[in-house]
Amino acid sequence: MDIPILIKNSNSYLKSIIGSGIKDNRVAKDADAGWPLGLDQRKSGELIVADYIFCIIWEIDLNGNLKRIAGTGMPGYSGDGGKAIDAELDGPHDLVIDIEGNILFSDLNNNVYRKIDNESGIITTFAGTGELGRKGDGGLATDSQMDCYCGLAISPDGDIYISSEWANNIRKIDKQSGIISFFAGNSAEHLAKPVEDSKPIIGPYLSLGGYAGDGGPKETATFYHPEHLAFDSKGNLFVCDNSNDRIRKIDFNTGIVSTVLGNGDRASNGDGGLAIKASTLMPDAICLDKYDNLYVGEKYGFRVRKVEKKSGIVTTIAGNGNAGYGSENVLATQTECNSIEVGLVADDKGNVFFSDSSGRVRKIDNTGYVNTVFGGTSVKDGINSSETYIASPFGISIGPDQNIYFADAWNQRIRMVNPSTSIITTVAGSGARAYGGDGGSALKAHLGNPNGVSVNSKGDIYIADTRHSHIRMVDKKGIISNVAGSAFPWDKGDGGPALSANLVHARSIRHDNNDNIYFGDSGIGKIRKIDYKTGIIDTIAGIGITGYSGDGNHAAKARISSPADITFDEIGNLYFADDRAHVIRKIDANGIITTVAGDGSAGFSPDGTVAIKSQIDSPSGLDISKNGILYFSDTGNRLLRRINKNGEIETIAGDHSKKATFEDHTNQNGVTKIIMPMNIRFYNNNILLISDHFNHQIHAINVDM
Repeated sequence: MDIPILIKNSNSYLKSIIGSGIKDNRVAKDADAGWPLGLDQRKSGELIVADYIFCIIWEIDLNGNLKRIAGTGMPGYSGDGGKAIDAELDGPHDLVIDIEGNILFSDLNNNVYRKIDNESGIITTFAGTGELGRKGDGGLATDSQMDCYCGLAISPDGDIYISSEWANNIRKIDKQSGIISFFAGNSAEHLAKPVEDSKPIIGPYLSLGGYAGDGGPKETATFYHPEHLAFDSKGNLFVCDNSNDRIRKIDFNTGIVSTVLGNGDRASNGDGGLAIKASTLMPDAICLDKYDNLYVGEKYGFRVRKVEKKSGIVTTIAGNGNAGYGSENVLATQTECNSIEVGLVADDKGNVFFSDSSGRVRKIDNTGYVNTVFGGTSVKDGINSSETYIASPFGISIGPDQNIYFADAWNQRIRMVNPSTSIITTVAGSGARAYGGDGGSALKAHLGNPNGVSVNSKGDIYIADTRHSHIRMVDKKGIISNVAGSAFPWDKGDGGPALSANLVHARSIRHDNNDNIYFGDSGIGKIRKIDYKTGIIDTIAGIGITGYSGDGNHAAKARISSPADITFDEIGNLYFADDRAHVIRKIDANGIITTVAGDGSAGFSPDGTVAIKSQIDSPSGLDISKNGILYFSDTGNRLLRRINKNGEIETIAGDHSKKATFEDHTNQNGVTKIIMPMNIRFYNNNILLISDHFNHQIHAINVDM
């Protein structure tokens, strides 16, 4: 067959074929947003936005134009002492502006808090060493450890307060001395126990909290995932006690803790009555206006709610309770919202801005109408694939119809491109980051950061619904259903129906020639198989305790760490990338596991190094050509590589020696660089497709066979 128009010009150079990438200096409502979280507003009215996925701090000026003020768009930790615009960030989360106009934000994945000086634009770290932990109280904040400290607020007297959803506590940083100290919460201990069958997965660091202490001192109160913080004009501290489904208050004068919203029921109701008798569903964003009215964004209630200061009455001001992309220029109470997380700010004019996890920042004006001010408008179907926005693409699959299917992870969609026309369409996902829709149209269903997709020989589309720990299927009629995973992320169910099994972190997915389903359950270091005919699930690799061991023995007795992409050769051997162990491994027809690339340590080895003796860094994607050559993404080294017939590694594309800049993302002058290659798939025999996570694009290259 002729090479389709989408990829016909691919040659030995990379060509971006899907995704418009990140662009700066645009009208904000027409621009793309990754995952906007933290929000605050300058006194002069400009809106500041922390974009978790793009690793950028944006400013929206008074004319609605978008400007990058920090971050290159590439995750990392660099730039302290220099211009913030040249610094690397990794997961900017909560954000606040102090009285001097400086921007303070949690650089979450770097385990630090950073500041952008208002006058100079210089970035510095003011809390955290970069090491994950809980030490340092009583010393300088810059010498302390952070343990998922994500919340951030500044008191009226200028002291800084931070909250940890893992440690379940709140700490204080003194403005004058820079000393950090414990402030509130009965800190829980880590639950870092080995994972065994039938035991719930809490996570390697996540702690169980509780609900106790109302009416008593803040030091002995118990919180459960205190996400975000806000002060009122009197210096009282309000806490989103997320997993307790409550908003709690710490009195400035007495230090006494009380509940101001939420009765503990996991629901969203009670409008028109007292807030303390109403329920709120996982509150995750909080702010107060100049009158000390309280505003709360619900993560899974899909609403913004308001508690009147004088009456204590709670009402809904945005969201109808249903997850969805929502309409524009309608009454905010009549529209759908997605999860409202972190970002929420009320200005002095009566407007309320909130971060909607559909990849938008929305505004409720003082008349009660809602509109988007940033993001989301270029997530379009029916247009050329290079002109639409995709957010962090992962898995790629080629269907029997020769169309290209991929997981548009942070747009919460599975999308398809017809290579003969270059037209892109959505095949699953409403754009809402929630779970729902089984038994109905896949286009109306909700997904949660899908990482993997695989199309079987009959054209059925299987999805690794990663956040929800499910495998879901879209049939040829467009109806979606669940095929694996039940309610909770546990490790159990082998030998029984996949529908009754529990998964932990379904990530990659691939079919063999008999349409059996294989997927990496990376939360517990396993590869599991679902028999296509019987629906029975079993583990084929991994004992459920992460690590790297077992070569030469049966794969079911090996330790694997985090299985990413999976592929098969022509005789049925299974290969998988273990990105946290920094190896690529093989399971033969007898179930014996061996390593084919990587020595188990992260690093870079030059071309010509024997693959099994090489250092590679976080390999994520792999596929095998028709002539048996294994290609893989050396993700941490920003390279596309292969293992040649001599067993040596060779680089096909990418530049290990240079750091990416923002200009690399914009593809200026027609130049395309790999920023973070993830999954790869062959189209026909010689066109290799690469999902470039932080370029927010899919590239094509004609590889020399």
